[in-house]
Amino acid sequence: MKKIVVYQSGTGFTAKYAGWIAEELGCEAKDYKSMNKNELASYDMVVYGGWIMANMVFGYDKIKALNLKNVVVFGVGMTVPSEEVAQKMAEQNQIPMDRFFYFEGGYNPKKVGFFKRMMMNMIKKSIEKKAEKTEEDLHMLETFKGADCTSREAIKPLVEFVNQEG
Repeated sequence: MKKIVVYQSGTGFTAKYAGWIAEELGCEAKDYKSMNKNELASYDMVVYGGWIMANMVFGYDKIKALNLKNVVVFGVGMTVPSEEVAQKMAEQNQIPMDRFFYFEGGYNPKKVGFFKRMMMNMIKKSIEKKAEKTEEDLHMLETFKGADCTSREAIKPLVEFVNQEG
């Protein structure tokens, strides 16, 4: 089975996961921007990864529009992973739940542009104003300081799924 991992990464966390996944699957990882879109149709399996903003997997709409035959998707964001979080993102992006995997990335304020940094500061301030903060709120506040929460262990279910498919 001819496989490829394609990704779009804003601050490097998605690229890191893409590299790990490609290594485990024995294929290459390529930035979506460097790909010839017609070339993707020649693969039996495309694993697409994008960063998450407002529960949307960045760039997935472009992959979906290509009507590829066999796509597995992973999203990378700041939220602590859970079944509920993954379900919500899969539904919002119209991705079958068995083909969607969510991984926690992190936050690197030095690699985020002005507009996104302003949005993140607004989210941070809204969390800080909460009278009662959840554990997830406290985790997010720590992450806003700058954190890498990536985990190579987290990719195992995705790798197993792809290997079973092929």
